Amino acid sequence: MFQLEPEEELIKTTKPHSASFLSSPMFLIGVLLLLLLIPTGLIVRFAFIRILLVAIGLLLIGISYLRRVAAYTFHFTTKRVISDYSFLRKNHREIYFDKIIDVKVLQDLFGKAGGYADVWMYGYQDGWVVGRMRGVRLGDSFIIVNKAWKKN
Repeated sequence: MFQLEPEEELIKTTKPHSASFLSSPMFLIGVLLLLLLIPTGLIVRFAFIRILLVAIGLLLIGISYLRRVAAYTFHFTTKRVISDYSFLRKNHREIYFDKIIDVKVLQDLFGKAGGYADVWMYGYQDGWVVGRMRGVRLGDSFIIVNKAWKKN
């Protein structure tokens, strides 16, 4: 899906930060299931249920990693930022830097510890565009901010 336009150069192709799945609700539920099963007094009699809950917890953690990290690819060019998503569905979003009106870089607790942020881009490109890129490495978020405000 991604092709360079004439006179456009690729700056960087990257994935979200590998720790960005830590703030996913699915990950937190998976960890909660695993933590509930650590005390031996909780469901000792029912080993099958305990094994099933551990498997569900590990599955939720794995799916949250796939959804937040492995499924996304970010492309930064001299003219635009492109986000490709492919996990159970495909989504392609591109926003030209000259169409961006506002950029917000937000970090939660896990983002500060891991060195990543969520980048929100607001602009007008064939209608209003609100783009959210989760788990963007801080260096990559500076590319977006600097390119978006280069002409201003």
